Amino acid sequence: MKEVRTSWRRTSGHSEHIIIFSDEEEDLVNSILTDLDTADRRHELSTVNTNQIALETLARSISMYPSILKKEKLGRSSRNIDSLLDSLCTRAIPDMILHIPTKAILGRAYSIAKINFFIMIRYIIEDIEELSDRTSQVLSIIGNNVFVLTAEEVFTSIVEDFSSPEHIRHNAAYLLAHTWEYRLDYGVREFAPILQNLWRAREKLIPNFGTMLGFSELCTIAGNTETTWLDYLNRDDITEEEIHALEEFIFGLTYEEILTLRQHLDTSGKQSINREDIPKILGTGHTIPYYESDDPRELYRSFRDRKVNARFRSRAKTPGPRKTFEEYLMNFLLSTPEK
Repeated sequence: MKEVRTSWRRTSGHSEHIIIFSDEEEDLVNSILTDLDTADRRHELSTVNTNQIALETLARSISMYPSILKKEKLGRSSRNIDSLLDSLCTRAIPDMILHIPTKAILGRAYSIAKINFFIMIRYIIEDIEELSDRTSQVLSIIGNNVFVLTAEEVFTSIVEDFSSPEHIRHNAAYLLAHTWEYRLDYGVREFAPILQNLWRAREKLIPNFGTMLGFSELCTIAGNTETTWLDYLNRDDITEEEIHALEEFIFGLTYEEILTLRQHLDTSGKQSINREDIPKILGTGHTIPYYESDDPRELYRSFRDRKVNARFRSRAKTPGPRKTFEEYLMNFLLSTPEK
């Protein structure tokens, strides 16, 4: 049976390496490979090994590219981290995609491939009674990798947003570059845990709706995350748009849908709304999103949906949040100018 290797080191003289699996991931994969071998599940064992080799091959390709953070000279041209940050902050999307390092593009594909690898693991173990008790661990690992991908999306969104102050965008670009260079821990220890804790708290939340004020939901999130984001919410200068973005994050509905529900409360004379009533109020065929822990990818979908809606409002100059809650929060945390 083939053992998991945790990293590939470059042979070109660079000391950096890309980590394929964390210790937890490595232990889980090796354990599952052993159990599949013991259970004589040859097809599943071959499938996992083949996909693992594909991941390792992709990781090897990424490791061959030069460091994003170090200086490199080609002919008369040279680049370093400062020139990269300047490039990211002065070029508007979609032009930016053609000016980012190949390592960053491959790294994003690697993150998605890794998520799909563990989703495959989940399908395999759920069909084998002896292994099904590891499902929660696999889901947690999938969630961790989805968080990395979503954090990258948050930083990219801030860099793309020319309405944000330049120093904030520059700070976000710095974190984005470290995300690309260090795909596992993505080099943002000061801020990324805040996003991760917030998203994990959101995973545990099932909105009650009720009076549509969100007090109980806020208390639930506050009990499962750190106090930094509460400092953000308690600011004297917090805007209505930021509050509306938080409501979208909490309820899993758009600003426009939340507004419709509140108008219904006003006109109907009711004191609260039941979850079962919402599809009727919002229209036939409408479903309430569930961000259940059995599919951590829903978090990423939620962020993308809220981002698309926010960008539309910004272009159309219509009421409502012009950024996602995560972007507003990170703008606040990144507001200290670089020294």
